Amino acid sequence: MHEERITRAVWELADPTPEKVGKVLNDLGYVDGRIHGLRQSGAATTFALDLRDKGGRLCLDGSVDGERTMVTACVAPRTGPFAVAK
Repeated sequence: MHEERITRAVWELADPTPEKVGKVLNDLGYVDGRIHGLRQSGAATTFALDLRDKGGRLCLDGSVDGERTMVTACVAPRTGPFAVAK
């Protein structure tokens, strides 16, 4: 699953800056156009991944702070601009 492979890959980052997390995501095959909201929020770097394909609504919401890593599945609108459904 996407969540597990991303969690394993970013877990090793001692200082998970947006640049480092973005590089890890790119190295895993996620293109910049699918990575959204990559930014520093306090001690954590947060991001969302648009994984919508063929009418699907899958996305991931992630947070990495060097001690805890959380990557969870979420839903996005089927069509139109990317946004995590609240």
